[in-house]
Amino acid sequence: MTGSNFTRLGGFGALLGGLLWVASFGAAQAISPDLKGVLVGPVLLLLLGLSALQARHATGSGRLGKSGFAVTLVGLVLLAYGSVGRAVISGSVGGFEYGPLLFAGIAPGALVLGAGAVLTAISVIVANVLPRFSSIPLLIGAAGVAAAGGLALGHQLVDGSGDIFPLPVGPLAVLWAVFGIGWLWLGYLLWAERTPAAERARAALLEAERR
Repeated sequence: MTGSNFTRLGGFGALLGGLLWVASFGAAQAISPDLKGVLVGPVLLLLLGLSALQARHATGSGRLGKSGFAVTLVGLVLLAYGSVGRAVISGSVGGFEYGPLLFAGIAPGALVLGAGAVLTAISVIVANVLPRFSSIPLLIGAAGVAAAGGLALGHQLVDGSGDIFPLPVGPLAVLWAVFGIGWLWLGYLLWAERTPAAERARAALLEAERR
């Protein structure tokens, strides 16, 4: 598969993943807040989109892009695992016993995914391969998702209250939707290959046809 075809395939994955990400929140609210398993599908599609995005702008994004890719990847894995399972950690350090610490639900994944997506969005702006400010929706949504995930994780670790996102449903839905729309928009740009290089290639082709 050529790089261009992989970019388009990954772009379609991010586009569809963004749509399903938004739909997953509505499904959880309409059916049951415990219906977290629906996130696995969007996460897998966003993973494909993330890989295509990194391949498309890796040269210009440098260490920031690589860091964003790595952290976002870990966040997607944590989110997928947290939607269907849980982890319990305990042990000792220097004779001090800790735990068991329960990591359950989507709060840990939301924190890490949001933080990684913030780095990824900034790297897109720095690389300037895609339209320069095309990642602004992702940046805004990712910051909100990370903040909500961090606060929920704090509740979970302190008092064992689980996935309690300390925001009303309305604002949380907006942040969730903006994050999904951010991926949808970047996915569309990758799928359509509306990049400066692609536009120059199209312009050259049109000029050759006129001659």
